[in-house]
Amino acid sequence: MSNSKKKIHLGEKLISNTVYLFLDWLVLSFLSFIFWMILGKSLSPSDVGIVATSINLIIFISGFSTLGITNALQKLIPELKEKKGLKGVYPLVKLAFKPLLISLVMTLLILLLFSNQFSSFVKIPYYAFLICIFSILLISIYDFLGSTLYGLQNMRRIFLTDTVQIVLRVLFTGLLIFLGFSFFGPLIGVPLAYLFALLLRFDSNYFINRKSLSYKKLFFYASPALISTLASFLITRGEYIILTILTTTEVTGIFTIAFTITSVIGVLSHIPSSGLFPIISALSIDKKTKKKQGYLIGLVLRYSLFLVIPLSLLLMVFSKHAILLFSRPEFLPSTQYFPILILGAIMYGIGVIFTSNLYAIGKPKIGRNIMVLSSLLFLISSLILTNYFSALGLSFSYLITMSFQFLVGFSYIKRYIKLNLFIGDLSKILLSSLVILSILFTIRPFIHDIFVLGIILFPISLIYLGLLLLTNFYRIEDVRILRYFGEKIPTVGKYILTIANFVKGRL
Repeated sequence: MSNSKKKIHLGEKLISNTVYLFLDWLVLSFLSFIFWMILGKSLSPSDVGIVATSINLIIFISGFSTLGITNALQKLIPELKEKKGLKGVYPLVKLAFKPLLISLVMTLLILLLFSNQFSSFVKIPYYAFLICIFSILLISIYDFLGSTLYGLQNMRRIFLTDTVQIVLRVLFTGLLIFLGFSFFGPLIGVPLAYLFALLLRFDSNYFINRKSLSYKKLFFYASPALISTLASFLITRGEYIILTILTTTEVTGIFTIAFTITSVIGVLSHIPSSGLFPIISALSIDKKTKKKQGYLIGLVLRYSLFLVIPLSLLLMVFSKHAILLFSRPEFLPSTQYFPILILGAIMYGIGVIFTSNLYAIGKPKIGRNIMVLSSLLFLISSLILTNYFSALGLSFSYLITMSFQFLVGFSYIKRYIKLNLFIGDLSKILLSSLVILSILFTIRPFIHDIFVLGIILFPISLIYLGLLLLTNFYRIEDVRILRYFGEKIPTVGKYILTIANFVKGRL
């Protein structure tokens, strides 16, 4: 395949990966909001705190028990598929499942033996903690199978199975709360949803007897990934546990609403970065592709900030509207955390682009070291600041940690890859966003409900896109993305193609 054709193929694959991951995020985020909205409008802040602590405890322990193997599969499968095809992938999956299963069994036995002590320490009711133990098993295997699909770049199946999981989670939770199960409703609904979705991800080909591979390369990537995952979960999941231990479940419940809403900022950067990761991993087998890697990473940063900056300003200006949409007036005190958490989420999203690609280019130990230092900074600062300033202190700790992770990640990635940062385009995004900010501040006194805000957002979005057009922001890659959507989406596709041709004519 010629270089030009290969570049187009990689571009199309990046778009395809990103589109399905974006759809996956869109469905998960929307229905997760519905999930938490059901909790916020049906349960007390204390009960919401119990659910938040339980779910994040499940995810934290699941990340530990998988030994970093899921991350290693995401890195190694694209390489093996590039070299040997699927026949090189299946033995790796079977090899990786054995230590994962042993780790899960040992972890669950320890949790069962000391369940009374653990449940008291994290302030979760005993029977709720037992449900958490069962959930850890299901979610760990579900994530393992998801990592295999991710390495194969089968983002479509990830999207479909995640959709089934989140739809069932909302349905089961809503029904159980309606039947009077209180906070046990979501705690039972979550593992049931994962059980059904897990069956849809299962593929018997992964476990057919084939020639085994060595564990050496698997754990070369798995060991640093395990430490990185634990460090990352301490920051993004452990904060709920820290807050519950040092304060109350009610404070945790109020903070959960603010963090859940603002976390969408970081996820928007994570999506294109996740779509890029297997492509960078596959390119890493050829040392001549560093320039291409730097260009693609810069492109992902450009698209991330294109979405993140205006959305961040919108959430800052209309934080009360977002909270009332999401929950009840009792949660309005969480508005004080929005500015800090939004800035932290921006730093997190950009930092992930750099740290994840350090792993993709074969530098897992550097990524591990960054995450360890970040988690230590977070642990120390969160314990001190939360003790004195409660959830506000925890918010500042999050911002400090994410800023550190971003700066260190950037300083290392540029040592190995010459990044194309598209500085001119980023300045145009910032300028256009500042104009939008002035408009938002002007209209805020006249916006009294979320319905009116929703109507106003459409013309504001057109103004933002128009300002970028006037400043010559758009590139040929943007035209390709529009054409991709135009060819894939029925009915409105012809209008998207018309816009693509118009933009191309202005280049």
